[in-house]
Amino acid sequence: MNICAIMINKQNQIATLVEAARLYYEHHFSQQQIALKLGISRPGVSRLLRQARDKGIVKIEIVDLSKLGTNLENKLKKKFNLKRVVIAPNDNEDIGVVKKRLGVAAAALLNEMTDSLMILGVSWGTTMLEVARHINKKHLKDMIVVQLNGGVSRAEYDTHASEVAQKIGEAYSAIPYLLPLPAIVDRQDVKRAIISDKNIAHTLQIAREAKVAMFTIGSFGYDSVLVKSNYFESEEVEILLKRGAIGDICSRIINYNGEICSEELNSRTIGIEIEELQKKEYSIAVAGGKEKLPAIKAALNGKLFNVLVTDEWVANKLLSENKN
Repeated sequence: MNICAIMINKQNQIATLVEAARLYYEHHFSQQQIALKLGISRPGVSRLLRQARDKGIVKIEIVDLSKLGTNLENKLKKKFNLKRVVIAPNDNEDIGVVKKRLGVAAAALLNEMTDSLMILGVSWGTTMLEVARHINKKHLKDMIVVQLNGGVSRAEYDTHASEVAQKIGEAYSAIPYLLPLPAIVDRQDVKRAIISDKNIAHTLQIAREAKVAMFTIGSFGYDSVLVKSNYFESEEVEILLKRGAIGDICSRIINYNGEICSEELNSRTIGIEIEELQKKEYSIAVAGGKEKLPAIKAALNGKLFNVLVTDEWVANKLLSENKN
């Protein structure tokens, strides 16, 4: 089969998917009616509709007008006294798939919450990049998107620090304020010098004023991005682990109780403080996957967020372990 024939065949397949989708979703034909119209079997119609969803021809949006959520979301919300819980499906999927689903869920939540004249604070990381990729575009007057913490300079561990704020800013026609700085510096006097710059100070002040902050939760260990980026010597990692370091939020290392693990390290970290996150009207944590569970529990113990976007596996674990 030559190239032209292949292209024509592909176009015909897409046209069939579009026709089946329109008949089913727009004209409310039954699958049996579509089967008769297209001259295929009813299971064949079901496969076409599934392919139409997978290829993005059909995009389904569920609007929960009551904001009640699912039973699992409500149980988690009640258990941990949270303002809101959004749970993405997880059928033992690859972590990349889970992050994408978390991104879709968190983006939908943001689209629902955002409004003109608001300030939105965001952190960075691969999960937050998925959020940025799935934002629905809308023009919001005088909105600001601000980066909450410094990033990572090593290219091989790209955390998309500036990219996240920029992408979300573009989607909402908002003004992005960035922190093109390291997350952690060597000495306290270096940090003092950096944050004394009027532009940096202004950006940090905007981050403090944001009523809504969305961030991910990282696990802490030798495989974490901050460690691999050489922000810590091996001896310092060992000391932090012995002190109970279990995760990070906006580059702030926390223990199982959700408390700062090292005040000395904290004094060299550039970005919003943990206490400032706790004061937000909506402090939204977006995190899932098995390896993040201990860090999520730690942040819950410290009441470091009041809105959680996570996956089914983590949600069920949080409920069952809390019962025990």
